[in-house]
Amino acid sequence: MSTFQGLSVALSSLQSQRRAMDVAGQNIANAATPGYTRQRADLVSQAGPVNPISNVRGWTTGNGVAVADITRLTDRLASSRVEITTADAALASTRSGVLDAVQAGFNEPGDTGLQHKLGQMWTAWSALGDQDPLGTGGAAARVTVAGRSEEVAATLREGAAQTAATWGDVRAELGTLETSVNSIATSVADYNRLITITETTGATAHELADQRDQLVRQLSQLVGATSRPRPDGGVDVLVGGEALVSGAVARQVAVAGPLAMNGAATGPTTVTFADTGTTAAVGGAAAALTEALTTTIPGVMAGYDRVAQSVATRVNAAHGDPAVFTAADGGPLTAANVTASIAPSDVRAGTGGRGVEVADAVAALAEDPSGPDGQWRTFVIGVAGAASAAEVRATATQTNSDAARGALVASTAVDVDSEMVDLLTYQRAYEGAARVLTTVDQMLDTLINRTGVVGR
Repeated sequence: MSTFQGLSVALSSLQSQRRAMDVAGQNIANAATPGYTRQRADLVSQAGPVNPISNVRGWTTGNGVAVADITRLTDRLASSRVEITTADAALASTRSGVLDAVQAGFNEPGDTGLQHKLGQMWTAWSALGDQDPLGTGGAAARVTVAGRSEEVAATLREGAAQTAATWGDVRAELGTLETSVNSIATSVADYNRLITITETTGATAHELADQRDQLVRQLSQLVGATSRPRPDGGVDVLVGGEALVSGAVARQVAVAGPLAMNGAATGPTTVTFADTGTTAAVGGAAAALTEALTTTIPGVMAGYDRVAQSVATRVNAAHGDPAVFTAADGGPLTAANVTASIAPSDVRAGTGGRGVEVADAVAALAEDPSGPDGQWRTFVIGVAGAASAAEVRATATQTNSDAARGALVASTAVDVDSEMVDLLTYQRAYEGAARVLTTVDQMLDTLINRTGVVGR
């Protein structure tokens, strides 16, 4: 190795160790930064010069060291698992939240719940049967029956109204989700473009990739998106196997379906790609919200309707004309329009005279397993069971998602202790290279300034 080559070797080490220390410092500075992925300076030795005559390397040593690349230590497998488990957890959590909201509207058990109101109505009919239908007590009992019956109808209407309001809230949430997805997809495409341009110049865009990947995980939570790396450093984002983001191009999604609830017959709600109108096979929160709008909440409304129709059918059949329960708008009877507008004077205790068989027949409906009480209990228990199962599922999927995130952090996050060791290694190597440079400089000084002078 010539003296001047020694200078070159030492200089390459100074430059490479300094750059490696810069990378270690960047890692340490971002040790607590959410989403930051650890980077590594890949140092490679440089081969010595080639003999221009023989085209082979001579007896000289190598030509120092260089930084071949700054590697972003991502874990593709762990990252994909995070995307999948994040979508599963968001779907389960959102579904559980919808069922909890529906269940809260039942007010069961409680004094304002339908079970209690039905009990009060049956008690009022029983009390009417215990009174002299023609006496003062009978008249007061009829007023109570009419009032308790209207309370049952009002509770059913309130339940239907709360269910419709829940549908509206979920629809509004889905609209907000649509806006968020379109905005995030556009941002991911912008990051892809910037990353490609940056890497084309030979620079690194690792920090941009970290920020982009965090946005992709947000899309996983919202619509169940997954990502696929591109050769140019970008990623394609897929929803149900169809591209939402392809390189620097982002598509938009739109919510298709009714804007207001139409009772149990409400039509389906879907998420579509705006440019083609095709339905997107969404996952994550969007899947749970569309399911709630299309199936869950209309199913709850249908349950209310069945109970309202059972109350009206069974009570009206036992009472006869005039009907106790009717549809306020004259249409088919539902929970939303049921009313008990019968006048107290029209309430019948019996078929004539002092009979009380009508009041007794209505009161007996309280013990009928297939009557309104039984239908309401079956309905409430069914929803409660679904809500409980959804909560268990939400807890399990969240645990799985947390484990996946933990595995990703373990493989890609910064270990400060390890970085400090690396930093000291680079520092010592830098000091050694500086010492080599000083020694070669002294050798050159001797060669240039003292040759032929020594001994004079």
